[in-house]
Amino acid sequence: MKNKKRTLPLANLLFAGSLVVIILLFPSLFSKLDAWIHDVWLDLRFTINRPVSQVSFLKSLAPHRPPSDEITIVLVDDRSMLGIPGLYAGDKQFYADILNKLQKHNPKLIALDLFFATDSLINPKGDLALAKAVQECDNLVIKAYRRDDKRITPPFAKVAITGKAAPSYFKNYRGEAIRSVSMAFINEKNELQPSFQSEMWRIYNGLKPEQLKFREQNLYYQLSKGIQNVPLVDREYMLLNYDVQVKNFRTISFFDVYKGNYPKEIFENKAVIVGEAHSMLHESFYTPLGYTTHSPYLNALALRNLINNNFLKQPDEVVAQTIPIVILAIFIFFVFNFLNPVASLLLTIITCLLLAISSFLMLTIYSQIFDVSASVISVASSLIFVIGRKYYLELSEKLRIKNAFQHYVTASVVNEILKNPEKLNLHGEERELTIFFSDIEGFTTMAEGMSPLEVVSLLNEYLTEMTDIIFKYDGLLDKYEGDAIMAIFGAPIDQRDHAIRSCKCALENQKALAKLRERWKAENKPMLRARIGINTGLVVVGNMGSKMRFDYTVIGDNVNLAARLETANKIFNTEILVSETTANLASEKIISRCVACLKAAGKTNLINVYEVLADVDDPDKEFIKKAIQAKESYENALLKVADRDFEGAESVLAEYLKNNPDDKPANALYSKTKSYKVVPPPVGLETVITQDVK
Repeated sequence: MKNKKRTLPLANLLFAGSLVVIILLFPSLFSKLDAWIHDVWLDLRFTINRPVSQVSFLKSLAPHRPPSDEITIVLVDDRSMLGIPGLYAGDKQFYADILNKLQKHNPKLIALDLFFATDSLINPKGDLALAKAVQECDNLVIKAYRRDDKRITPPFAKVAITGKAAPSYFKNYRGEAIRSVSMAFINEKNELQPSFQSEMWRIYNGLKPEQLKFREQNLYYQLSKGIQNVPLVDREYMLLNYDVQVKNFRTISFFDVYKGNYPKEIFENKAVIVGEAHSMLHESFYTPLGYTTHSPYLNALALRNLINNNFLKQPDEVVAQTIPIVILAIFIFFVFNFLNPVASLLLTIITCLLLAISSFLMLTIYSQIFDVSASVISVASSLIFVIGRKYYLELSEKLRIKNAFQHYVTASVVNEILKNPEKLNLHGEERELTIFFSDIEGFTTMAEGMSPLEVVSLLNEYLTEMTDIIFKYDGLLDKYEGDAIMAIFGAPIDQRDHAIRSCKCALENQKALAKLRERWKAENKPMLRARIGINTGLVVVGNMGSKMRFDYTVIGDNVNLAARLETANKIFNTEILVSETTANLASEKIISRCVACLKAAGKTNLINVYEVLADVDDPDKEFIKKAIQAKESYENALLKVADRDFEGAESVLAEYLKNNPDDKPANALYSKTKSYKVVPPPVGLETVITQDVK
């Protein structure tokens, strides 16, 4: 796990680096998504400002301004085409008449958003009249046709020579919708020329041509309030701000103007855009508002943006790319590494919402484009990556733990470890555990009279039965050493009752072995008997071994003592011996008796050793009663021996053995009391037994 944790920052760095490369080298991948988000904000703004809206309380955050009174559109519509004979045929006299009428009302600007490609065949005089009207209008600009390849086609010659034609062009910036308008025309010589829209703005403000200057990515001009500038994309495009429904601009039919049916104030000191929008016109433009419109309305929107100085501002490229990179770094290297998955998910949602709200407010209040798709995708993908990475590491760790323990503990213990792997420390720690040793009496001698296959078969049958019981009590099988078994209780998962579990396991082992002997007797197999030693104390537990091969095991003096107790059963003619620590910890559920004070082989300290007699939960109440009697009688006699009352001890044991003649430790102590009456032991060593052989 430590090595995997060490690789985590590297994995995060590689993932973050990949995202940074995508953000820096492939910004177009995010542009369409940002355009879609932009359109959603436009829809939301108009939804908020509807007369009846469930979110009308948000109007202050998304003000919806009415169309400008400074702009009037004169529209050649179906009514005009049908109501004015000759208009459809291309007679330009009607347009000349309209220009002459408009000039009488002193508009600030007349923008003739109509392209007259050729001379008229039906009324050449109309061509002359239009050219004259155009020439006489100092506040007029007429449209030239611009192709996508940046070549322009001027209107017919009589108008073109007036020098008042300029190319008009709208661009579907970021997707299919029209989002920008050309303010400059870059010709084939890479020279900047004013566009139809920049000429509209110049004339509207009464500026001279030289007062419009294109420098770097901006259009500069001088007004009474100082030098103003319009930021341009690709040196020529102004971003349109659809803060108004373009179809709501004040519009009057060409027919009504021709007939004189109009209030003159709609033209006086106004910007007048003359254009067309009728059923025979094939040119239309798709807007981010979800519907199509015609060029007069887009020109009105562009002029309105310039008048209100609320055209959209493109974010600085460096800033736009830095923000998602910084957010990515903060989240993937700091936030997600310290929060759990639920908290990370909540923070991601909150962050994405804050980014979305910021984007909406920047657009609606400050007319500033704030692209958030790269940031949102960075945060969301980082969350998925980090959670996926953590899940992978946890899964790998669980698989490693499962492989390490599935053959040594029960499935339930493995599952508990997998549920809470943080409880497991594989790197070595000091803990209080109970160590279990068992060994078969005289197995080596017994095996000499059997074939290898018979030995293996008998041993496997025995070990399987004993191991199943160890697993039943959630013990950890440490190892097999020939016919010996070493097990651990209390690890790898903490068990408060590990001493009790070990003693119950030992008792059940002996009962199971007794049943096996009955079966083996019928099969004419050797009658195996096992000795068990158990000790509880502080040991070091964890993975031990080389870098290439290691085992989860325990080491320490208390491990050695458990092994000594197993062999000490030979001295006391017992089957299960435990240390005083184990006996005390298990006393609530286990009946045991102190059999002597042992000086274990290789040890200097004396310890009281106990024989495990019964489980208090045993359903055989008579058996429990006999165990209690065995405990009381033996320990009473042992106390008398310690007090050098050998005769009293002999009397207690004699009475007890009348009904329990098969109690081997009691018989041994009874014999010892008799000998002590003849040859008393040294003072203080009355109950001490020395173990000479390990």
